[in-house]
Parts: sequence; C-alpha cells; structure tokens
Amino acid sequence: MPQPFPIISQQKQPQAWAITPDSHALAELAKGIWDCAVQTNQRPLVVLSTAGPLIGLRAALEQNRPKHLPSHIAFLPQVISFADWLEAAPSAWKFPKKQTDLERWLSVFVNLRKHKVLQSWFKAESESGAWGLAQAVIDACDSLSEVVVPQLQSELNDLLQTHTLDTEAWLKKVELVLDQAIAKAYIGLSRNVVDEESAVLLTFWRYLTSIGDPVIRKHLAMASHMQLVKANAEKDRDTVRPFLWVQTADPKPIEQELIDSYLCDYAQFASVVRVDLDWQSVALWPEALCGLDVEGHIAVANTQEESQIDSNIQANRQDDWRLLAARRFEELAWAATKSVESYLIAGKKNIALVAQDRLAARRARALLSRLGNSLRIRDETGWKLSTTRAAAALDSWLEVVRAPKEGPSASALLEFLQNPYFDLSHSLNQSSEVGVGLIAQLEDILIASQAKSGWETFTMAIERANSYAATNGGSPNAHLITLIQFVRKLHAGWLPPTVDCSSAYALLQKNLQETGMAQRLEKDAAGKQLLEVLNSFDLSGGIYQDVKMRLPEWLSLLKTVIEEAAYAEAGKEAQATLSILPLSSTRLRQFDAVVLVGCDEQQLPAFSEPPLFFSDTLNRYLKSSTIAAQYIQQARDLSQLLVSCNNVDLLWQSKSKSGEPLRPSAWIQRLQTKLKDWRVIDAKPETVQGQSQPIQMSVSIPDQDLAIPVTVSPSAYKALRDCPYRYYVTSLLGLRKAKEFEEGFDASLAGQTLHALLKTFFQALKTEEEKSHSPIHQGYEARRQWMIDHLMKCSEKEFERLIAGDARVMGTLRDWQKQIPSLIDWQIKREDAGWRYHDAELPIGFTLSLTDPDGVQREIRIAGRADRFDIQESDSTAAAVIDYKNQKMKKIADRAENILDDPQLLIYARAANENPIAAHLPGRSVEQAEWITLKAELDKGEDKNIRAHAVEDMPNAMAQFSEQIVKDLNGLWARKPMQAFAPDSVCQYCEARGVCRKGMW
Repeated sequence: MPQPFPIISQQKQPQAWAITPDSHALAELAKGIWDCAVQTNQRPLVVLSTAGPLIGLRAALEQNRPKHLPSHIAFLPQVISFADWLEAAPSAWKFPKKQTDLERWLSVFVNLRKHKVLQSWFKAESESGAWGLAQAVIDACDSLSEVVVPQLQSELNDLLQTHTLDTEAWLKKVELVLDQAIAKAYIGLSRNVVDEESAVLLTFWRYLTSIGDPVIRKHLAMASHMQLVKANAEKDRDTVRPFLWVQTADPKPIEQELIDSYLCDYAQFASVVRVDLDWQSVALWPEALCGLDVEGHIAVANTQEESQIDSNIQANRQDDWRLLAARRFEELAWAATKSVESYLIAGKKNIALVAQDRLAARRARALLSRLGNSLRIRDETGWKLSTTRAAAALDSWLEVVRAPKEGPSASALLEFLQNPYFDLSHSLNQSSEVGVGLIAQLEDILIASQAKSGWETFTMAIERANSYAATNGGSPNAHLITLIQFVRKLHAGWLPPTVDCSSAYALLQKNLQETGMAQRLEKDAAGKQLLEVLNSFDLSGGIYQDVKMRLPEWLSLLKTVIEEAAYAEAGKEAQATLSILPLSSTRLRQFDAVVLVGCDEQQLPAFSEPPLFFSDTLNRYLKSSTIAAQYIQQARDLSQLLVSCNNVDLLWQSKSKSGEPLRPSAWIQRLQTKLKDWRVIDAKPETVQGQSQPIQMSVSIPDQDLAIPVTVSPSAYKALRDCPYRYYVTSLLGLRKAKEFEEGFDASLAGQTLHALLKTFFQALKTEEEKSHSPIHQGYEARRQWMIDHLMKCSEKEFERLIAGDARVMGTLRDWQKQIPSLIDWQIKREDAGWRYHDAELPIGFTLSLTDPDGVQREIRIAGRADRFDIQESDSTAAAVIDYKNQKMKKIADRAENILDDPQLLIYARAANENPIAAHLPGRSVEQAEWITLKAELDKGEDKNIRAHAVEDMPNAMAQFSEQIVKDLNGLWARKPMQAFAPDSVCQYCEARGVCRKGMW
C-alpha cells in the first residue's frame, strides 16, 4: 500500500516519505507535492537527485493539480534537478571561474612538466595514454575532495567570502583522511606500493586542486543557497519555501551525508521532506530489497524478506514479459528491431530500447531508420560526436597534419580531399566547374603510378600524367598541381615540432576557413556541434594559452576532447518515439513498451571501471561508489522497469563470438525458477526458401548494341588471348576492379622510373659519342667507366624526387645501382656485335582491315609504346626492338614460350616494319626482338648472369601472329561466344573472377 504524504509538523528536522517506484510513482509523488503546497500554503521547491523523471513529474503535476487552489500556489511547484539547482545558486556569478575539462587536463600536463617528482613516476606515457592518465588523476583527486570538503565547512564559508584557498591546510586534512582509509583497506598487507600510490595522488592533489574544481563549486553553491535561506528567514521566516528532496537513485555514502547535512540545516528555517523509494512491494530479488549493510556489503535476506520477494514476483508477473534468445549478433539486432516494430503496429507511441548491449542497439537503430519520419529516435546513450561524418572529416585533415615533412600517404591525402566538407572550388579560388572530376582524376593518377606517399612523389606522378596526356592527344590538367601545392602549403604550417595551445587553435581554425570546411560544417547539425567543441580550445586570455607541447600531444588532446563529446540529435515531430537509453535512465519514467537488449550473463549487470588509484575496498572506506552498490542499484532499476511496464522484451545473444553458449543474466534465471511457465522464445529470422541451379562455365555473347573497340593495345590483346570472357568483362563492358595502393614500393613505379632514366642515359650517350674528345673514345675501360658513372648519376637524379616523397624508395635505387655495371657490360658486348641504341619510348602501331558479319569494312588499330629500338651498323637495313622487363629471367623465359599469347614484341616489330617512318627507322626492318631484364640474378656469377632473351624463329613467329590476330579479331567482330577458360595461373589475379565465378562451376 502507498504511504500517505506526512502531515507537516513544526519540528525543525526533515520529515521522511517514501513512494513505491511502480507505474503510479510519478502520480503519487505529484499528489504529495500538491499536498505539501496545500499544507504549507506555499509553492514548494522540489529538487530531484537525477534529471531523468523531470519532464514526467511536471506532466504528472499538471494532471493531478487539485481544484480550487489559492492563486498564489496554483502555479506548478518549481521542480528542478540537483545539477540545475547547483548552477542556479544565488550569486553564482561571483564564484571562481569554473574550469573546463580541457583546462583541468592541461593542468595535469603542466604540473607533470613542472614538478620533477611527478616526472619520475610517469616517464613512458604515449600521447593518448597521457591524456587518459590525466582524466584518471582528476577523477581520483575529485574523489578525495568529495570526502574532505564536507569536513571543512568553516573553511568553505571563508572561501565563499574571500575566494582564496589555503592549499596547505586543506592538504593536511586530505592526507589524514586518505591515510585512515588506506589503513582500514590494507590491514596486514605490505604498504610499500600503496604508500607510493598515495604519495603520487597527494602530490597531484596539492598541485591540481583549485577553487574552480567542480566538487568545491558544488559545495560553494550549496553554501550559497543556505546563506540565502538564512538571510530570508531573518527578514521573514514565512518567505522560505518548503523543500522536497526526491532521492531517485541510491546515493554514494559521502553524498548521502552531504544531503542529510543540508536538509537538517534547511529544516531550521522551513519544512523539509525527504522522499525515498520504497522497494518493499517492487523488489524482485533480495538484494534489491535489502540493499547494503552497515559495512557496505550486500545484506543477506531473512526468511520474511525472501517470502516478500516471492510474493512480489507473483503479484507483478505480467503475461507480456517475453524472453527472446538469438544465436548471432545480427539475429539479435534483427529480433530487437522486430520487437519494436511489433509494438508500433500494436499502437504503442512511447517505446524504450534499453541498450545494455550498445552495439546491438546501434545496429537495431540503423535497421529502424528505414521507418523514416514516422518514428522519432532519441538516443540518450551518449552518441559520441567522434562517430559522426563531421568528426571523420576533421580527423582526415588531422591525419594530413600529423604527416612528416615529406608529406602524407596518398590514402590520407585522398581521404581528406574526398571528405564532403572540403570545398574544392573555394580552396582553388576557381569556379565549381573546374573541380568536377578533379579529385577522381587525381586518385586515378596516384593509384595508376602507385605514388603512395610524399609531396614530390605526387607531383612527379601528376607531371608524368600531364606529359603523357599532352603527347597523346589528351588534355593536361594544371589544377592538379595547384591542388597539391595548396594542401602542401597548409601542411607546411604544422612542421614545427612544438606548438603552443593558442597558436595551434588559431592555425586549425585558419585551415578550416581556407579549405571551406568551416562554412560547410556550420550548415550541418553535427558539424555545428563539432565547431563548438573546437571553440573550447580557444584559450586566449587564459593561463594555459602559451602552454607548449609536441604536435602529436596536441593532436591527441584534440581527439580526446572530441571523443568525450556527445552528439545531440535535433528533435522532430513523429507518430511515435523510440528512446534509446541505458538502464539507469529508465528510473521513474513511463513507457508503453520496453525492449531490453543485452540481457546475457556478461552484460547484465554492467559495472563501471573503478578509478585508477583506488581499489573497490578503498572506495568503500572513502565512501565512494562500489561494485556492490552498483549491483544493487541495477537490481532495483531492473525491478522497477519490469514492475512499471506491462510490455517488456528481454533479449540476449545465446552464443558468444567464440561459439560458446551464453546464458541469460543470473537475475533472469532466478526469476525463471520462480515462474515455471516463463519460457525462452528462440528468435529466428524469417527464412525464404528457393531452388538454385548449378553455375555453369561463364559464357557470354556480345550484344549487338555493345560497341567493339576499334583500338587494341598489346595488353588488351593479351587479355583476349588469355581468356575471352575476361576481355569481354574488362574491355567490352568496361568493368574494373577498384584499384588500391599496394604494400611496399610498387614495381610498376620503379619500372616507369627506370624506363625514363634509361632513355635519358642513352640519349646522353648518343650526344657524347658525337664529341671527338670525349673519354668514351679512349678505350674499353674509359668508355665502360664513363657509362657506369653517368648512369649512376642519371639514376640518382631520376630517383631524387621519389626519395624525397618516400624514403623507402632508397632501397630500390640501391638495388638498381647494383645492376648497373652488369647492364653496362651487356650493352658494350651488344655494341661490339654492331648494335647501336637508336630511339626509345616510341608510340607505334599498325592497322588491320576486317569485314564484319554485316559486310562492313572495319579498320582496327593495334598500337602500343615500344621501349627501345636498336640499329645494326654493319647492315643498313637491320633493326631490333627491345622490351625492358623489371623481372627475373625465369619469368621472361616463361613469357617467351607463349609468345603468341603475349605478342607485345611481335606487335612492335610488325608496326615498325609496316610504317618505318613512324618508328624513325626509314629503310630498315625489324628482324630481331629481345627482352632485357633489369633484375638479373647477380649472385649466380657472370656465367649464369643472363641479361637478354631473344624471340626464337622470328619470321615464323611473325607469320603465325599475323594469321592469329586476324582470326581472333574476326571472331570478336562476329560476336562469337566468349568463354572463361583460362588456366589457374591467369585466373589467380584476374579482375573479372568475381563476375565469372570460377571455382563455383
């Protein structure tokens, strides 16, 4: 039975009243508050220990307003949370400035630098670990302050007047309290480690505690409230309003003492009622009923209390309590989603999703977002600002800032440039049309050249791409270089190894303005909140504005502050509301239905991490929160939730990630022993059955509307020969696997660089040979040495910019330089045989005339770029084509065995023979073709160090190739079936394998 509101007496002490925390709790509380107003003929002040029931209580007060009230008490009584009441303290503007979390963390950082005794304890902390330590230290110091400050009431009153703190006097009190608590907690144990930790903590407390700390400000606010009450009572006692304190959750012992003291003082001037929760008829487990004993341990229930628990379970049992077990994570999220949907269909308007398993709740939220604007989702679990798109965009810039002076990785650069808040046209000061496709073009260039990191590497890749476009009928894009220069200039501002807080903040804000991100973030809900968090780093005029730290430390601090910030979603009107909240936020709140996800033995109950410096036992003696207290509070929260709501679904995952069985929470199991018919429902997703046919070998016939390319490169023809279906997918359909940056320094980039420097070297050799007094005419050794030295210099120069962009390239350069003497020896032997370098990197090709099935004459261009042509001095009609390969000779030999399937050299030879003018070979024909390895196996000795591999039986190979290519292209234009029949060696790295599904047929 509910207790009646007490009759207000004139005795100068708090009166007690208890309400039953069931579905009628708020209505009962509202009636009691109105009763107090009627009895005292005044509007009472109602302070809730937590803010959760605030809105619900105001609504209940409106619904239960008595009729015919006097006008001066007809308005709703003032209902306020404890935190808001403290902020509303009289003369709060006179209090010392409140320190932000950022300022308190910086104070730890500054004191670690300033005091050598603290440095000796903490030497090897990483950037992120250091700020985590700062948070732990501050939490521990606050715990100490909470214990000590109530014992310093006279000093507090002086502080309220003088705003000065006698740290040494307070420190002695802190030291005494901590020493007494340690003595009780560690009786009989070695005190060496404990004493050292307490010394560390006391040292921190000495240097960190200030009158701006939250704990001290809380006591100042309460003292200020009490001073106002005393002042009003001296003028007119009847003007002091009645005070109702509503304890919605079990307080920490130290908080209990603080509130009891305040209520006793207030009772000297006006009526005071303390409202507690009566668990007698609501508790479903003994610990929820009995609470803690005097020692701070869980009290043991007697026979009468056990009987009361059994009676409560039977009396409060609801038919719509459901137990649902899902085997996998996705099934759990899906079951939670279906539960919410079923309640919406049943007409429930106010639903709670209790996120005991936050990941599953997040996944369920994502699934429920399909319902659109018809469902309003309020997330009260503390959705981190760091998980928003706006924070990810800022983080992409911070990754560029963190990069070394050589430049960021290409992945980091592209991630920044592709973030939706980066304004390209604003950054380049160009029209929006200029930026269309610019970032995509940059990505294609960097991936194609495998330019993985470094400003110089990026610039070289763009310059080569622009040069190639200029010589092949394309259009070079100068804005690409401008973009790289713009980002590089911004990055250069962060190169100093140390920064001070104010200048780093100013530079970051300037970067956001210059990139246009600030303007776009301002238009975004999460972006606007992110900018507000960044504004907290504006320490100008404060004592920490000139604090210097290493750049990684400042960036880590920035990320830590953003990680701690919560994202608040904007509200909207909807047909129904889903509140995602922790179990603790359900206290004294009313819901039409509740879905509690994560009710397994590992997650219910859930305990907060104890402070770094305090054990659970020490916490008990310091009158702080303990595991036992948290356990009891959660048992009471769950009891209240089940009793208050008829429709409750309890869900958990019955299999862990490792496949081990997971049982429901012990609380649920204990209820099941009392409720024999309370069965677990196996939550299975809906299954759809169907029949499939076995996959056959992939075959496709090109559609008549599908265009056949009229230009074929050597690599495209090789793809056609390797696997017609692969050619169909990649060349006809144009499907490509999204290319990525590979690990290590890519061989293709090394090959491009080697091709370029070899052309430069041989062109210089031709020029040098025309000089009559050149050392290359002074014999074999002089010529050899000149060639080695010059190729070494060319290599150093060509690789210089690559190394500036990525120091790992130095290893590739050194490996190549080891090859140079052997390559020069091969070149000299080739010259002795009468061959001379003629030209390199020539675009050449030939044209085939075909007749398609419709009788239309088609001209197909077969074209590529030849690496090198040599001419024979003793034969004015002979020439040779050479292809460089940055591969070992074994791979080249394998390639030669299948020359007709990879006829690159044959294509170049035929192109040069059909059009010698274009190949710069007038009057000559190519009758020799060779592959040259740039990666000879030097460790095998000179005898086995083979550098060249010639195409055997060149005339016959040319004849077969000419016949074969006509046949292949005729089949292509005839649109014959294109099958996937390549060997495994080709399929292993094939881009089209995901389409043809080889391995499944």
